[in-house]
Amino acid sequence: MKHFWKIVKLSSLVLSLLLLQTADLSAQETLRVSGATTVQPVAERVAVLYRDRFGGTVLVQGGGSGAGIRNTADGTSDIGMVSRALTAVESEMLTAITYGFDALVFIVNEQNPIQGLSLQTVRQLYTGAVDEWSSLVSWDEGVVLVNKEVGRATLDLFEDYAGVSHADRLQAGSAGRVAPGAYEIASNLEAMTLVGGIPGAIGYVSMGAAESLIAAGMPIRVLPLDGVMPGTATLADGSYPILRELNLVVPQLTERLRNYTDMFFESEIQTFIQASGVIPAERQ
Repeated sequence: MKHFWKIVKLSSLVLSLLLLQTADLSAQETLRVSGATTVQPVAERVAVLYRDRFGGTVLVQGGGSGAGIRNTADGTSDIGMVSRALTAVESEMLTAITYGFDALVFIVNEQNPIQGLSLQTVRQLYTGAVDEWSSLVSWDEGVVLVNKEVGRATLDLFEDYAGVSHADRLQAGSAGRVAPGAYEIASNLEAMTLVGGIPGAIGYVSMGAAESLIAAGMPIRVLPLDGVMPGTATLADGSYPILRELNLVVPQLTERLRNYTDMFFESEIQTFIQASGVIPAERQ
């Protein structure tokens, strides 16, 4: 009988160790995050804190807001990064956590003497009605358009504002389509690299991304739009015309995912967010 109880106790000990190991493996499970490159720098900063605090691996990948939605909906990713508000259909599938507000800004090479843009001017440039900067300012340089690929939230915002649609859309926008020959790129970094390297180029990117690269020496300028310069004050008071949400999306907010998303509202990350030109949102 003593031998029997020894076996029972040993079996219980082995079972307890296995349960602890399973719990530890669960804590170490890879957390997969994908989507908007605008959100990516913050997500990567949070990933470092998460690994230090909870362990495990956090993989953060770009791909655009569309990819963030798709990957999270089909289970390829645990968390999606989306730099816009969700549609009604998307909101039925996913829960959004808004952590900040950003702006879409237009950028030109620092050599370009133009001092600002209006909606009409944006339409003229992107439809090709104006293809020489000399039509707008005293500068003999051809206009080079930098446009985003379909699936990028910045393209959606541009189209909504300008009424100028991507060439691959089924229907033209209210003001037409983007002129043939425009560079088509994916990330903010690609757009800023092209505009910084081509004197006559114009593009549009996240305000936070532009401010970060300008501070690092990228030879580009952000232009006022409709007479309003983008900045913390003009985003807060709503006077700048293109404001957008920055979101994290999940199918269901489990404890493990909440541990990650809650870090976006911690003081260290809030400071990082503000330094990148984004207005932090209040915790929901």
